[in-house]
Amino acid sequence: MRNLIFVGVLILMVAGCSSAPSHFIINTEPAISSNNLVIKNIAINVVDPRSRQAILRLTDAGKHSYLSSNIPTTELVKQGFSAHVRQQLAIGTNPSSNSALSITIEKMALKLDQGVVSYETQSLIVFNIAINSGTRTLNKTFKRQATSKGPLKADIAVLESEFSALLAQIYNDISNDSQVRSYLTI
Repeated sequence: MRNLIFVGVLILMVAGCSSAPSHFIINTEPAISSNNLVIKNIAINVVDPRSRQAILRLTDAGKHSYLSSNIPTTELVKQGFSAHVRQQLAIGTNPSSNSALSITIEKMALKLDQGVVSYETQSLIVFNIAINSGTRTLNKTFKRQATSKGPLKADIAVLESEFSALLAQIYNDISNDSQVRSYLTI
């Protein structure tokens, strides 16, 4: 009887682990939180004109399936970037501010090709930004990409973590850019 219960629990655990996730979860919070005083406020607007706003495209046996973020991509980027500039540049957000930063998501995808005994991923994030600061305007494009390979089946949690790190890197690229800094802090 004891072995029968053990086998039943084991089957439930394996079945639970093999179920497909319903969303692609991305962490929007910076690794280190900070209580910096805000020295300036900006309005942040994010637009996602892509026809398909899914983050993950899984190709398995020639068939494609898609996973979207757990929150809309525009809100995901707005939350993540707002938290990042608050921490890095002591800049807060206020929709009625005279200075505005617009992010257009050109590309934001992770392509997973799942083979029988291995997998390969390609991640690409491309943001076009426009900063309006009074009479001055700055337009600039930022791009980050990554690839990975592994044996067996890809672990979605690992892919989520890697994609979150790539997103944090593009936020760093934007906030550390000398032109962006000059437009945002003046």
